[in-house]
Amino acid sequence: MPPSSRPVIVVLLLLTAAMASAQSIRDRIRLSPEQRTEITEQQANELTLTLNEAAVRPIQVWLRAAGAIDSAGRSIAATLSAADAAYVKVGQRVRAFPPESRSSMFQARVAAIVARGGSTIVTATLSGPAHEGSTRYILEIVTEPLEVLSIPNEAIIESDGQRMVYVQVEKGRYEPREIQVGLQGELYTEVQSGLKTGEQVVTFGSFFIDADHKLKGF
Repeated sequence: MPPSSRPVIVVLLLLTAAMASAQSIRDRIRLSPEQRTEITEQQANELTLTLNEAAVRPIQVWLRAAGAIDSAGRSIAATLSAADAAYVKVGQRVRAFPPESRSSMFQARVAAIVARGGSTIVTATLSGPAHEGSTRYILEIVTEPLEVLSIPNEAIIESDGQRMVYVQVEKGRYEPREIQVGLQGELYTEVQSGLKTGEQVVTFGSFFIDADHKLKGF
């Protein structure tokens, strides 16, 4: 074989392998006429596809805001959006620390909530003396758990300003569904519309399904 022909053969072999790999991926997922994704049990195992139920769960979040301490060194006032302030109540626990010394953590409680236009002023009172010389503080307000319909954060795909999930309509068949979300916690996100209690959504593996779904033009 002439040496000049060897690079050509190598390129052809690489192209053949790439085409075979692409065909393998296409064979994994096929869309039905109803634009639903079909996956066999073996393919689901290969993709480490996992499902989780849309269910009512407690969601708790920590709201964070920057505030200034008063001249007495006891109360810190911070501004929250009206949406975040809806979860805040007088008496809730607060952790406060100056930006220059995060290790100086102080305990506090929400003492007052005052709405002003489109925002809300939240005042937290420290349980002890403030950090000497610090005038600015970061507040972490621990909200009360809310029992709401929710799904794991990993199940949600954001695209063009929309939030989508893949719902199992029957064993091995999945369809994209747009949802409206609310409160987002560390593990779960509130679902305000688009899902019903008990429906199964894809968590791990949803990105692969979504990518193939879009490549096919749906």
